[in-house]
Amino acid sequence: MSMSMKLMGAVLMSVGLGFAGAAWAAGGPADVPASVAEGKDFGCGAKGQKACPMQGWMKTVMQSATTSGDGAKIASALDYVASKPPPGMPKWVAISKEGAEKAKKGDIDGAKASCKACHDLYKAEYKAKLRDAAF
Repeated sequence: MSMSMKLMGAVLMSVGLGFAGAAWAAGGPADVPASVAEGKDFGCGAKGQKACPMQGWMKTVMQSATTSGDGAKIASALDYVASKPPPGMPKWVAISKEGAEKAKKGDIDGAKASCKACHDLYKAEYKAKLRDAAF
């Protein structure tokens, strides 16, 4: 298929599928920031943008704590996370506190499992709705 045919197909597909669909129809990657694809430009978190507030905190504080394997640091970070529950995420505090307790007891793998549980439950929703919220 010629490039002009791909482009025309992409334009036609964009009506029904949006910009990401147009990139797919043209045979190219959908290199669209998630915030744009979801309808809101957060101004952070996408490739080439500054980190969003929680994203930056997670990369500096939480990642450092979990990488160190220091139970006290992990517990402190998880206690902080527990103190910042977003609206509409009712299990946030319990998951964070459970992880903090495990970290305090030296169960680093258990603490990390709580991180995964929270990410599995809330990460997509948080990114879609709250990624630019103060943390």
